[in-house]
Amino acid sequence: MEYRDSFPTRLQSFFTLPRNAWILTSTSALWSVGSVMANPYQYLYFAALGASPLLIGLLAAYGTGVTVLALLVGGYVADMWGRRRVIILFSWVSVASTLIYFAINNIFLILVPLTLASIASVYTPAFNAVMMDSIEPSDRIRGFSVFSAINTVPSVFAPTIGGLLMSNYGILYGIKFAYLGSALFGVIAVALRSRELGETYFASPGAKKSFLSYLKDSFASGIGAARRADNLVKRLLLYVTLAGIGTGLTAPYASVYVVDYLRISPVAYSIVVDLAGLTTVVLLVAVVFLVRRLGARKSILVASVAAPVSNMMFTQAKTMDELLEWGVTGAVTTALQTPSLSTIQAESIAQENRGKILAMFSILPSLVSLPSQVFAGFLYSSGSPVLPFIVSIIPFGFGALILYSIK
Repeated sequence: MEYRDSFPTRLQSFFTLPRNAWILTSTSALWSVGSVMANPYQYLYFAALGASPLLIGLLAAYGTGVTVLALLVGGYVADMWGRRRVIILFSWVSVASTLIYFAINNIFLILVPLTLASIASVYTPAFNAVMMDSIEPSDRIRGFSVFSAINTVPSVFAPTIGGLLMSNYGILYGIKFAYLGSALFGVIAVALRSRELGETYFASPGAKKSFLSYLKDSFASGIGAARRADNLVKRLLLYVTLAGIGTGLTAPYASVYVVDYLRISPVAYSIVVDLAGLTTVVLLVAVVFLVRRLGARKSILVASVAAPVSNMMFTQAKTMDELLEWGVTGAVTTALQTPSLSTIQAESIAQENRGKILAMFSILPSLVSLPSQVFAGFLYSSGSPVLPFIVSIIPFGFGALILYSIK
C-alpha cells in the first residue's frame, strides 16, 4: 500500500522540471503535435509541388545556408540581448512559415516559407541556453531526458495523422492540411510561451549595430569562444560536424526514397515514424538510469556507433519490417545521444559563452551539410537512390572514432 501511494509521487518528481525549462518543454510538446504531422514529409511535399531530387537537394542546401546565418546571429544575441526576447520573437516567425507552407501552390514560392523557417533558427541557441541555465548541474541527465521524452511523445501518434491526411487527400493536399495543423498548434503554444516564459540571463546593454556587424561579430565571437574552449568541447564540435555531413546526405531523401522508390504507402511509412517515436520515448525515460551508470561520455559513444549501423540497415531495407528495424535503431541513437550531449555541453561551457558556443554546435554541422545535401541530390538522381545513404556511413563512422578517442 505504501508503494502504491508513493509511486505517483515518485513519477511526478521524475518528470518535474524548473519553471522556465517546463514552459519550454510543454509548449514545444504542444507545438510538436502539429509540427510532426508535416515535418517528416517536408521533402515529399517539395516533390509533390514538382521539385526534382536535385532541386530538393538545392532547396535543402539553401535552407541550411540561411540557417547558418541565423544561428550566427542567434548565438550572439542570446548572450547580448538575453534569452527570452529572442525565443519569443523568432518562435512567431516559425509559426508564420508554416502558414505560408499551407498557402503556397507552386515550387517557386517554396523559398518564402523555407527562408522564414530557416531565419527562425535564430532562437535555437537561446532556447538551449535557457534549458541549461534552468536545470541544476547534478540533475541535467534526468532533466534533458525528460525534456526529450515529453517532446517526442507527439511523434508516437501525430505522423500517422499526416499519413492518413495524405491517404485521404493525396500527398500534396494532405501535407498542406498537416501544415495548417502545425500552424494552429504553434499559435497556441507560442502564445502560452510568450505569457509564461521568464528571463534567465540579463545581459549588459550594448551599442546598436547593423545586421552585417552582427554577422561579423557573431562569427568572430563564436569561433573565439570555441577556440578557447577545452579539448572535450573541440572534439564534440568535430563529432557533430562529421554527423552533419551524414545527416545532410540522408535527411532530405528518407521519405522520398521510402514512398517513391520503395513504393511503401505514406500511411505505412508514418507507422514506422510513430513506432520509432514510441521507442524513443520509452528509451528516453529508461536511459536516464543507463546514462547515470555508464556516464554521459560512454553513452554518447554508444549512440555514435548506432548511427552508422542504422544507416546500413536502411540501405538494406525493402519491407515494412526492415524499415521498422531501422527506425528502432535510430531511436536508440536519439535516446542515448540527446541527454548525453546536452549534459556534456552544459558541464563544459561557461554560462556567459553558452549562446555563442551552442550556436557553433549548430552552425558547423549545418555548414558541412550544405554541400552534402547538394551532393546527395546528384547521387540520388545520377547514380542510385540508395547511394546517399551508403556514402553517409563514412562520416558517421569517423564521428564514432572521434568520440572513441575522448579520454
